[in-house]
Amino acid sequence: MRGSVVGSALAHLALLLVLFTLRTSASLIVPGPEVVQVALIEPSPAVTAPVPAPAPPKALTPAPKIQPTEEVGVKLSPPKPPKKQPEPEPIQPKPNEPAPALPYAPVGNAGLRGQVSVDAADFEFTYYLLLIRNRIAANWSPPAGLVSGGRAPQATVYFRVGRDGRVSGLRLESSSDIEFLDRSALRAVVISDPLPPLPLGFSGSDLGIHFGFEFGGP
Repeated sequence: MRGSVVGSALAHLALLLVLFTLRTSASLIVPGPEVVQVALIEPSPAVTAPVPAPAPPKALTPAPKIQPTEEVGVKLSPPKPPKKQPEPEPIQPKPNEPAPALPYAPVGNAGLRGQVSVDAADFEFTYYLLLIRNRIAANWSPPAGLVSGGRAPQATVYFRVGRDGRVSGLRLESSSDIEFLDRSALRAVVISDPLPPLPLGFSGSDLGIHFGFEFGGP
């Protein structure tokens, strides 16, 4: 009995040794994390759309020439130039009558009076004007039978005296409304020509004289 127990124990021991040997000889596999193999795929090159080739430049066609067309329409006539207004005639200033150098004074025959004025404002030779007045008054004879009608008619004649005393430009400047008196005044100047020469101190080439005749009656 004792021997069977020992034999059983030995048998179990031998079995344990065999099993231990088998377990040690077997590879010990330790479980680890699950490894997943991933194959990396290289990215395929991006497909780019083909760039269209530039279109050939179009040939420039010349612009068509526009021919003027005659159309019937309203024709505008150019504006007429404004009518030129006649320029007003310049008003000629009335010449101021010269102040008498010798006012009316009795001369010659009874009832006759004479006055002398000159154009030159700077004429200062009064003696010369007295000579002229006396010369012409001596040659003035009013028509016989001349009636003044209560008024003293006056006539003025104008003439120019040259340096040598010659008379020129004789004319009736203002009428007395009595033809015979006007003619007698002109005749007196004609008879008195030539008059005394102009004074040496006077620089003008001639002298304009206004001679007034007045008839006051006998």
